[in-house]
Amino acid sequence: MKQRSMELKVGALVLFCIGLLVAFVLLLGDLGGATGHLVHVDYATASSLKPGAAVKIAGVTAGRISTISYWGGKRDEAVGRNVVVRVTLDLDPEMGRTLHRGARFYVSTLGVLGEKYIEVDPGDFDEPLLVSGAKVAGEPPLRFEVVSMQLARVAEIVARLLEDNEQIVRDLLRHSDETVVAARAAVDEAGALVKDNRATVREVIARLDDTGVKIDRVVDALQIAVGDGRAVRRSIAHVEAFSDRLDEGSRPVIRDARQIARNLEELSGRLRDEPTAEVVFGKEGQAKVLGVLDKVDGVVTDARAVTDNARQGRGTVGGILMDNELFMDIKLLLKDLKRHPWKFIWRE
Repeated sequence: MKQRSMELKVGALVLFCIGLLVAFVLLLGDLGGATGHLVHVDYATASSLKPGAAVKIAGVTAGRISTISYWGGKRDEAVGRNVVVRVTLDLDPEMGRTLHRGARFYVSTLGVLGEKYIEVDPGDFDEPLLVSGAKVAGEPPLRFEVVSMQLARVAEIVARLLEDNEQIVRDLLRHSDETVVAARAAVDEAGALVKDNRATVREVIARLDDTGVKIDRVVDALQIAVGDGRAVRRSIAHVEAFSDRLDEGSRPVIRDARQIARNLEELSGRLRDEPTAEVVFGKEGQAKVLGVLDKVDGVVTDARAVTDNARQGRGTVGGILMDNELFMDIKLLLKDLKRHPWKFIWRE
């Protein structure tokens, strides 16, 4: 009887432990089934994600990964794209209803080498809500093996470049050393120069300070002269007013000058196409001018004839001019009359 009672107690204890273990597994592993807000996220790689991994929204745990299924590039006509890996998220209903269209799903890590989980950016709050059962594309995770392969490729290319240009690299390093040595020598020389010319440097600095003081005084004087700028603005206004008046006064002059230029251009064209006298005097004026010119021509002809007769000794003027004896008698007569003017009124 005691033995049977002991066996019942042991059996009850075992059943209690098994039930407690199942309860812990269901609570900690979240194996109670998908009963919350579901979201299906498609990735190109699972990136070591595991069912039961945490899902966080803005850093707050909001659920777990329910399932991870491999589609192998099969096309999902509902979303119109090929799916490689689909991860189903089971979120808390309250927190799941805070997600909006355009939400982003990142594969992140707890620490540097910690467990992988999914971090969710809820998206723009002005967008419509993301309904339960929605299928979205996740952000591609950073794959360390791809990054390491690319780094290895870069390292290989750098090593090949260094190997193919070893002499150039050595020359570059040698020139760099020489440049450093030359720069150091230049710095030393500059230090020695400053040290040897301390008095001059101090004097230059003192002059610069004095120049700065003078510039400050000039600026202060300009500020006093300008003041609040009213006088300058008034002068500018006067200049603008004078410019406007000058512009108004010069417009008639410019207009007259343009008219004169047009008249001169018209006159020039007429002079090219018509006789000058006709353009200047008109047809009647041209006839009068021609008549006057004819008369002047006759007078010139008569004067030329008189001159020719005088040169040949014909006529009274010619006789007087060409007969030297007669010219001398007249000259003596004039001298005598100048000396004895009373002879004009009295004769012996």
